[in-house]
Amino acid sequence: MEEFHNKLNEIVQRINFIESRRVKFSKFLRKINNDFEIGPNKEIKEKRIIIKTKEDFPENISVLGVDGGIVKHSYHGLDLILMRAAGANFVYKEGKLDKANYFPSTNPISTPKMLMEPFSDNELNSCYNFERQIMEIDTTIRAIKKLKPDMVFLDGSVIPHYVNKPDNHRLKHYYEDMVKTYKELFRVSKKENVILSGVIEDSRGVKFCDILSRRVMSKMGAELAGELQTVLEKTKDSNLLFYTLKKGERTCIFNYSQKPGSHPILKEFEELRDSFFSFYIKTVEFDRPIRVDFLNFGDPVETVNKLSPVLLKTSGHAGYGLPAVLIEADQRAKLSEKDIGIFYSDIVSQVGNVSSLFKMRREMRPF
Repeated sequence: MEEFHNKLNEIVQRINFIESRRVKFSKFLRKINNDFEIGPNKEIKEKRIIIKTKEDFPENISVLGVDGGIVKHSYHGLDLILMRAAGANFVYKEGKLDKANYFPSTNPISTPKMLMEPFSDNELNSCYNFERQIMEIDTTIRAIKKLKPDMVFLDGSVIPHYVNKPDNHRLKHYYEDMVKTYKELFRVSKKENVILSGVIEDSRGVKFCDILSRRVMSKMGAELAGELQTVLEKTKDSNLLFYTLKKGERTCIFNYSQKPGSHPILKEFEELRDSFFSFYIKTVEFDRPIRVDFLNFGDPVETVNKLSPVLLKTSGHAGYGLPAVLIEADQRAKLSEKDIGIFYSDIVSQVGNVSSLFKMRREMRPF
């Protein structure tokens, strides 16, 4: 027990040390912000690290949020999936919510699927991810065409996320279908003159800390710089920016990738690979900043100046920084384990408890 408490105290002291250094560095960033020019350059599109967001919410705007839900379960000889995606469309007039539309409906029917390919656990998770993103992006395309929004917030990044190009030939067609669907989304967004963005709820990105490490650290004293360099290398962007940004502030705009030509996903979108950008914004007082990725067809600063007031105005809960339209889409799309259980029972009632539908032994242990 004594050893446990010793280790616990070490962890507590380490956390306190690291957090205090993050606070110190955040104060330093705010101190130099008015004088230090971090850009513009090839990587960064603005002069200042921290920028006060304009709060001029447009009088009339139509905003679409899209999210998806998926539940899955593995059985002895197959895997069952239930998926659905939902679009919530909030239309504002004279700065106030005028009406809400839903696509494809207020309570979308889920899509059942069965997989029988001999995938490993990792391959199976990749397949689930490909299927979910295909459904979400296809729903977004159809919602844009029908509802004609001015602005779109996807749940997650604006490009395929948490994916790698698979070696398994059985998975390749899922991956290729996903890339094809995203390309169509980008084409439709440009044609319909829609601002396309993705809001990352729990970003684990470190890109902004890397930028600060390379471009700001030289402004600090050698001893302090070395200490903070070590801390930055272990810090996620949102962790640092929680201390750095105040409500209504955002970071400068930076490229989605420092080397888009060699980025494994951006390479799939050759003509647009230099058109993806990111920034962080603190929309509410008591939550972490959110990361926003967006596809830009014109001036990225102009695009962000349109996105930011909408994100601020529609994120109403002081402890949860996502815009209301995405929260609504999530509520319409999410599925539960109960749903997959009903799906399984429906199949068993019609085909019987055949070998392929046996539950895994780990779920049937008599002890």
